[in-house]
Amino acid sequence: MKSILILMVFGALAACNGGSSTERLANRLLNNSMDGIAGAVDKPINLTFEDELGILDVEIKNLSGDVIVRGKPKEATGETTVRIEPRIEIRSGLDSKMKLEELKWKAHIDKNNYGGRTLFIEIEHIDPNAWFIGCDIEVDTARLGAVKIDTKRGKIIVDDNRGAVTLNTIRGEIRVRTPWPITKPCCLVTAQADIIWTTRGEGSGEFDCETLGGNIISYCRYGRWISVDKRNDQNSLHATLNFGK
Repeated sequence: MKSILILMVFGALAACNGGSSTERLANRLLNNSMDGIAGAVDKPINLTFEDELGILDVEIKNLSGDVIVRGKPKEATGETTVRIEPRIEIRSGLDSKMKLEELKWKAHIDKNNYGGRTLFIEIEHIDPNAWFIGCDIEVDTARLGAVKIDTKRGKIIVDDNRGAVTLNTIRGEIRVRTPWPITKPCCLVTAQADIIWTTRGEGSGEFDCETLGGNIISYCRYGRWISVDKRNDQNSLHATLNFGK
């Protein structure tokens, strides 16, 4: 009984955006316990990039797994940290250690065409058929701009972003929560999971949200949805916020 209660508590904490150290620990422990039953995990890779001021965009291409990207709600300075935890979903007689060692990753920050910088993270495997290999990725940065994420079989969480988001996953929830007005088009797509979108009413833009087998929940205080597609239901949201483009 005690173990069930502990699991329920950790599950509730892991469902949060992971802004606190307790939530992050709960999320990692829950993921590791699940991976340990059916698969395997490798030692995490921790990276730190120096703060060069300005907004940092993030682009992540993952094979599969959870991706969490967090900014800070107020103007701040600080380093950008990256945590990459390789994992294998199933063992099934495979040499798990060898398969994990065959995983390849890239992480670097380059200047972009908008006068800012972009953090690029790409996960690859030498075996194109190794669909059971992936990574859980966490990024923390002081001033988060636009975010683009592509993953599978994992949730996506974006917190305190100041720019547009393009998020794609399968069998994973998408959660976006930001206190900053969003003024550019956003695209969120998942299957068999929910989309939760929370933004400021001062934002504006075109929103294209789709989920198959899940629900879309949007929360916008004081804002106004216009040009709402008549075909919208609990699985889709196609609309314009505050006359935005």
